[in-house]
Amino acid sequence: MNLITVVAVLENPDDTEVPVFNREDISLFFIGAELVGEKSFDVFDFFEGSAPVIVFSKEEKYAIKSFDAGAVDYMVLPGTMDRFLRAVKRAERIAISTGIQTENKDMYVRSNAKSLRVPFDSVLYVEAMADYVIIQTEDCKYIVHYTMKGIQDKLPVDRFVRVHRSYIVNMDKIHAIDNQEVIIKEKRIPIGASNKDYFFSRLNLI
Repeated sequence: MNLITVVAVLENPDDTEVPVFNREDISLFFIGAELVGEKSFDVFDFFEGSAPVIVFSKEEKYAIKSFDAGAVDYMVLPGTMDRFLRAVKRAERIAISTGIQTENKDMYVRSNAKSLRVPFDSVLYVEAMADYVIIQTEDCKYIVHYTMKGIQDKLPVDRFVRVHRSYIVNMDKIHAIDNQEVIIKEKRIPIGASNKDYFFSRLNLI
């Protein structure tokens, strides 16, 4: 799961003219039902076809109304971090299954004085290397001064998953899984203990 970055805050539920609902960089919405009561649900019409919505409240009384309105989860406060992460993972899975993803198909990587186009389809995996990351593609290798968190935020969540603190893999490029390793071409990539459960939840295992 990607770490969460707050990119916008809508304080007034009546202010539905702001472009926040159509922003492509927003992959999840949170609504505080307790803050504005019934008005919280007036904005659900603007979420249709947009990112998933999680509602939170100090009381349970808004739960049925939240799910009827289209929320993917409802959290009663105060909650635990584990419960919060499960809600986010649920929203992420729903977004993937319903195809609610951004349309970006590539990224641009700085190399010398140029910005080179790198299609996501060509990326095999990303590997951390001190203050740099290695972007390994079908044809070549790019070494850029970037963080793993930063590069993870650039990659589409429906196709890339972090399997280890030092590795992000393209799910479409996995050839096999051998014990606790992912095999992509000749590369064997370890699966970290803290990443294992989420990684396997993304697999269509039989």
